[in-house]
Amino acid sequence: MSQKQMLNEKSKKIILIAVGIAATLALYSFGRIPQDASYHFFADTEELVGVSNFWNVMSNVPFVAVGVFALWRLPRLVERECLAAYIVLSIGITLVGFGSAYYHYAPSNETLLWDRLPMTVAFMALFSMLLGERVINTHKSMLLWFLVSCGIAAAFYWSWTEANGSGDLRPYAVVQFLPIILMPLIIALFSKKYLSNYLLLSAFAWYLVAKALEQHDHQIQSVLAIIGGHPLKHIAAAIAAQCIVCAVPVGAPNKSLKDAP
Repeated sequence: MSQKQMLNEKSKKIILIAVGIAATLALYSFGRIPQDASYHFFADTEELVGVSNFWNVMSNVPFVAVGVFALWRLPRLVERECLAAYIVLSIGITLVGFGSAYYHYAPSNETLLWDRLPMTVAFMALFSMLLGERVINTHKSMLLWFLVSCGIAAAFYWSWTEANGSGDLRPYAVVQFLPIILMPLIIALFSKKYLSNYLLLSAFAWYLVAKALEQHDHQIQSVLAIIGGHPLKHIAAAIAAQCIVCAVPVGAPNKSLKDAP
């Protein structure tokens, strides 16, 4: 690699760090952000077959399906360097289905923790995978566990502050939304090695659709009558997760990790 190319790579990393610091400082320029109590009031309140908030609960099944599919394709993964992050991502997606279903069965700050924990794990695993593929060349395993630990700590910190009457969502907001800001920037600035740009960008598009559905939960319920925006949000988010899983290449059915170059 020439000196000019090295400088270019260094400049890209500086841009990435600067954006990350600026976004974090902007968030922390506000005071603590408690959980809005109205967050727990969803449009779906229907009880079917003994399940409260049936559609919000059952619409998490696609997450479990995507997670199981991700683990099923694990033996055909051809990139060793992302193996640990991929496994953590797959488990995280699977647990999102169970954690979110548990929360929506009885929405409260206490159950919301178990919804947010697996989401942070999945987000951090994806962020680690992309950083390891395009930005950071060494200590990729340490990076994965550092980011996952930060995500878990942020979720527990939020829960602890809520329990003590001084709720603060800022650390959790950083670990959830900062990667959403930085990952498209990484895709734009850094050359890919094996992760599919098309599928990653498709995942971001579906994520935005999911957030829009979440924001218009009650309005969609009033239009469709049967189902609100939040169950549809789960489905859109599961499609985003499927895009992420498929962005990691696999080989032929008879090609396992031990055969990968």
